[in-house]
Amino acid sequence: MSSLADLMLDHSSQMMLLVDPASLRVVMVNQLVTQTLGYPRAELFAMAITDIESSLQDVFYWEDVRNAQYQEIEGQEGLYRCADGAMLSVVKSVRVVMHEDAPLILVLARDARYERQVEDTLEQTLSQLRATLESTGNGILVIDWQGKITNMNRLFSSMWGIPDALLLERNDTAIFDFIAERVMESDLCRARLRATVDSAETDDLHRLRDGRVFECKSHPQYIGERIVGRVFGYTDITERTHAEEALRESRDRLEDRVRERTAELETANTTLQAEKRHQETLIRKLEEAHNQLLQSEKMASIGQLAAGVAHEINNPVGFVNSNLGTLKRYAEDLLRLLTAYEEIEGSLTTEQVEAIARVKKEIDAGYLRADIGELLTESLDGLQRVKRIVQDLKDFSHVGKAERELANLEAGLESTLNVVWNEIKYKADVVKEYGSLPAIECFPSQLNQVFMNLLVNAAHAIENHGRITLRTGHDESVVWVEVEDTGKGIRPEHLSRIFEPFFTTKEVGKGTGLGLSLSYGIVNRHHGRIEVRSEFGKGSMFRVVLPRILPPETAASQ
Repeated sequence: MSSLADLMLDHSSQMMLLVDPASLRVVMVNQLVTQTLGYPRAELFAMAITDIESSLQDVFYWEDVRNAQYQEIEGQEGLYRCADGAMLSVVKSVRVVMHEDAPLILVLARDARYERQVEDTLEQTLSQLRATLESTGNGILVIDWQGKITNMNRLFSSMWGIPDALLLERNDTAIFDFIAERVMESDLCRARLRATVDSAETDDLHRLRDGRVFECKSHPQYIGERIVGRVFGYTDITERTHAEEALRESRDRLEDRVRERTAELETANTTLQAEKRHQETLIRKLEEAHNQLLQSEKMASIGQLAAGVAHEINNPVGFVNSNLGTLKRYAEDLLRLLTAYEEIEGSLTTEQVEAIARVKKEIDAGYLRADIGELLTESLDGLQRVKRIVQDLKDFSHVGKAERELANLEAGLESTLNVVWNEIKYKADVVKEYGSLPAIECFPSQLNQVFMNLLVNAAHAIENHGRITLRTGHDESVVWVEVEDTGKGIRPEHLSRIFEPFFTTKEVGKGTGLGLSLSYGIVNRHHGRIEVRSEFGKGSMFRVVLPRILPPETAASQ
């Protein structure tokens, strides 16, 4: 290809990739491809198009191409894999071109991220504008510079009583005439509606023939410095106008009415103050009840942990006790042998030697020497297990550590897993996919409570036997911990309520509904979030995302 053609391709606004349909290899790209995706041109020529377009529909499409089944595509959304592993949203088109009597596949793609951002921003702006027009307390009418109605809210048509048939005709002149005829000063009203390119702001009172009074304020609508229309706001001030007239008519009695109203307000204020004090009392009692419920949840969790720890401790303590009993008997036998040696020391005869040999054979002295060491090793191992379980419980609770500190969440997750192991070991296999988390600033005991709730909930969600996967990961600003199970999942209608206090799907007596609510509060106080993904009947995934550094004010809020 000539350098001029290369120059034209490299200045294209779209990424262009030419693909050999037989091998699916990229044979030519323009400069925008290397700039956007981050691959060197030489590396691209060594790649297949499926290395870039790796979604399932793309794989099927390119497999059809390999089988000489060509189909052109126009404006299809897709994902491109960049050199750094990121996925780029694109809109692509595919063409079949002939070169030297052989087909080639030309892929044209453009980055769709900014288009989506613009579309989302525009849609949000329009939605806000529509909501603003409908939620305002004024009737709004918008007219462009040509005198055409571009928008009106429902309140405007309602307060003017415009018939539906007239609205459906979209006859702007007829609508203006209908409005003007209802006003006593019709000419002024028509003049205002026609003066759409006037730069002045207006403020008028329209007295309608049915006795109502409308206040009309209008403002020019600009794009840059050019007037493109006018916005009219109508407010029904009939009641206010009548009230003002009534006030003017009763001015002589105003002082008495003010005193009466003042007395009423004072009475109302006294009643409000009493109600406020009553509400403060109720709020205080509610907070106390809430704290008691949280404490009950914590105590229930502690009891559950204590039962699990006791169960785990019983196993090593049992065989340590048994081994020590056996060791005692072995030691007594060895002492018998030692006594026999002492009795014949210095005067060994053949008979005595034979007697000692019989004792050795009776107690199997050689076996004792070998077994005593093994028993002691096994006993020490059991004691180490006891110490490890106790240490895990201590690490889980972080007794005496009420201030934030640098902690490794994977270590906390491990200690919590050991503490609740009795709840899990018969229900699920645990798979660990740790990402070597850095230490973060946090309140470790509180986060361990969150991990415990998620692990126990995962075990409870598995009815027979399943799998619980623990994953961790991090980037420059956050770390995350995932607990995924293969349990029964969460119903879609329940997903929005799982963090509500007292909400539970467990049977009566098996859950208070405070575990996830408490966990949500802890993570929120750490300036993090909990993400949930669940498919009913297949399982759930809870991800705890936390900042690596807590802001200074967090310490005061705990």
